[in-house]
Amino acid sequence: METVRELKIAPFQPPLNDPLPFFEELAPRLGFSAAPEDLRQNEKALSLAPLVLLVDLDSETPFHRFLEGQPCRVNIDKLERKRYLISGSVRAFRELYLELKEQKVSKALLIFLCQHFAELFEDLWPKHGIVPPAGINFRTITAGELEEFELPIKMRHQYLLGEFSLPWEDLPELYELEIRPVLWERAASCVRGFLPLPLIQYMALLSRFLNQEHPLREPARALLRELKERFPEPFGLLPD
Repeated sequence: METVRELKIAPFQPPLNDPLPFFEELAPRLGFSAAPEDLRQNEKALSLAPLVLLVDLDSETPFHRFLEGQPCRVNIDKLERKRYLISGSVRAFRELYLELKEQKVSKALLIFLCQHFAELFEDLWPKHGIVPPAGINFRTITAGELEEFELPIKMRHQYLLGEFSLPWEDLPELYELEIRPVLWERAASCVRGFLPLPLIQYMALLSRFLNQEHPLREPARALLRELKERFPEPFGLLPD
């Protein structure tokens, strides 16, 4: 693999809240099995597609207890009283349930995920079953609904799949931004992978890498040009 520095938007993008067809389409390109029993064990592939869910509550109490468990790897925003937006990759939602499965919100979440995305979550279903918690209702949101949110909310819950090829010595630059890159191909001198990130993390990445002296400045400028075409707001505000 030739050593290059490249950051760009991936040519394939996951549709909102429709991960399985995306995985099935991507599998032959990237050389993995899309059979559900194999896919559920493929953490790298499951990291590439996001889910964006809305939860309505009869009471704030169970969600406050859920938040006390410090759910990580997902983004959560309060839209109004008793209504929250939660998003992350398929992998992140699987890990979320496993970490907080005793919480009522997690139980309601798994019921919803197994009803709507059974092939990706049914292996997590407990043998003894789950008593449905009352007053916790999840649903997916549409692209139109996502577009209607105010920019700060949209930036945290609208995802874009990026692609990178970097020398190994540059990889810590991503981790220092608390980004979890998906490492796909490894060679002696460089690594290729994907950046399944909400837009707000691209903003953080660019704000750092566009520094005059940064070794990734030129790849970041190329990425910014792509982002400005696709998302004039807010990336049009950044000078390249």
